[in-house]
Amino acid sequence: MIVPPALVAYHQNEAAVAAALYVAGLTNLEAATDWHLANVRARRDVVSALRASACLTDIPAALRQSGSHVRVFRHMLAPPISQDQFSLLCPSYSKSSENHGTPVKASSVPAVAAAIETARNRRLTRWLDRGGPPHPLELRVLLHAVAPLLSQQIIATVRRNRLSAKQEGEVTALLERKGWSRMNSGLIETLSDVPARHYMHKTRFATDTLPQEVDVACGLGQTIVLAMECKVTNDLTNSVKRVNDVLKKAAAWQKHWGSFVRTAALLQGVIGYKDVHRLLEGKVEVFWSHKLGDLSQWIDANTRP
Repeated sequence: MIVPPALVAYHQNEAAVAAALYVAGLTNLEAATDWHLANVRARRDVVSALRASACLTDIPAALRQSGSHVRVFRHMLAPPISQDQFSLLCPSYSKSSENHGTPVKASSVPAVAAAIETARNRRLTRWLDRGGPPHPLELRVLLHAVAPLLSQQIIATVRRNRLSAKQEGEVTALLERKGWSRMNSGLIETLSDVPARHYMHKTRFATDTLPQEVDVACGLGQTIVLAMECKVTNDLTNSVKRVNDVLKKAAAWQKHWGSFVRTAALLQGVIGYKDVHRLLEGKVEVFWSHKLGDLSQWIDANTRP
């Protein structure tokens, strides 16, 4: 799809506005409080992982207790690595167990523990090579080195999740003000499942393969449904990931439903314009959280009895 120059200029401007608004919120009182709480949580998580693993002498025991400890252990490696990088290092590792805090599968525990042991930061874990328990100073050094790394990740996630919840809440509140009715979420197998002027929050669309979750499904009438994805990004790298997620879902919905499902993205935060352009080329309607009036007008213009 060729994007008209006027639309290019419009979204370039709005992307700049969204980024400026996001940056303005980085240093306010709420952000300072978030940082303090992130530090407290990070220190608690490091201590919890050390206790569960008997100061890293029994990593399998910690993994059997909770996959969430892997997040701490990943930051004890040299260098610390992301979930995706750890998946390359250890193919049997599951993001799901780390994200949800469920025990690591018994069959995967040896491989995950071995990967952590092989790549651990030996300067921070000298007692394991020396034999015997760690000195208190060694534990303090490890805590002071790892906790700040975790804090950075925690605060980014907390801020994005809060903004995402607020963003989705603003969309549902907008629909409520228009007199739309909320329906119970479930698997949308036929488009008549979402009648005109009805919506579902956090529901799933059937596709040719696996169902794809959508943040808000809006019945536009005449068996046409709007699949609204709400995306908040912290930086340009995150922008690529979030937009890729929207495009993946949009392609699956378009293949299965054709023009009867229209995909939209409500954007907030730091969004690279090249990513916005990819959405427009992918026939995704683009709206901005700081200009909800545009979304409201679009819904009114495209809703049929």
